[in-house]
Amino acid sequence: MNPLSAYLDRADPHRVSLQRFLLLCLFLCYPLSRMVPVDWGWENGVVENTQVVVLLAGLFFACRGWLRHPKDASSMLALCAIPVWMILAGRELSWGSVFLPPLGFGPDGPIYSSKVLWYRPAVPVVAGLLVLASLAIGWRSGVHRHLKNIVANRAFPWMCVLIVLGAALGSTIGEGHLPTFARDLVDRSEVLEEMAECVGYLAMVTAQGVLLRYKAPAKAGVRVAQAGAVD
Repeated sequence: MNPLSAYLDRADPHRVSLQRFLLLCLFLCYPLSRMVPVDWGWENGVVENTQVVVLLAGLFFACRGWLRHPKDASSMLALCAIPVWMILAGRELSWGSVFLPPLGFGPDGPIYSSKVLWYRPAVPVVAGLLVLASLAIGWRSGVHRHLKNIVANRAFPWMCVLIVLGAALGSTIGEGHLPTFARDLVDRSEVLEEMAECVGYLAMVTAQGVLLRYKAPAKAGVRVAQAGAVD
């Protein structure tokens, strides 16, 4: 074990162990995608429904963090995250079209389209307004400074960021964006894509938990005063 890993384990072993587990899950996406039933990767299938559960869990924890914490930078960060979870969950649900009968069936399973929804034209506008509101609230409440402090104190969940990037790469590979000679290696691309996205969402929920539980270390003067009071 290298010194950095040893330090992180001492600081928060549960957090680091979970992130390592997610990293392992990311690497296992490819072999598992060749073992599970192919219909697990269909639209409104097992893996995609699991993604929705994960995203709703992220939304729940963000709402709880906003309501339970005092109105500090941490609670404002949770508030800023709420629209992100809502948009991601809505996207995975095809903005509600999965609750309707499928339009048909193709090689990759049932076909759903949000184009049949009467409110579909308003979705980009509403999503854009939610993102702008989130950015504005974050800027006015100093969330960016809070995140900067987390990075400065070496408490930012960088491993989660790497897992999300790796999941995005796995999803891209699953979508078939590969050279011709390598496409035969991914014969169940839709399953790989959905599994990689699910791991990425789990990493996002984990990162949110790390950020919302962050407590700034006490300053040296405060620690000395507290030690003197105890003596």
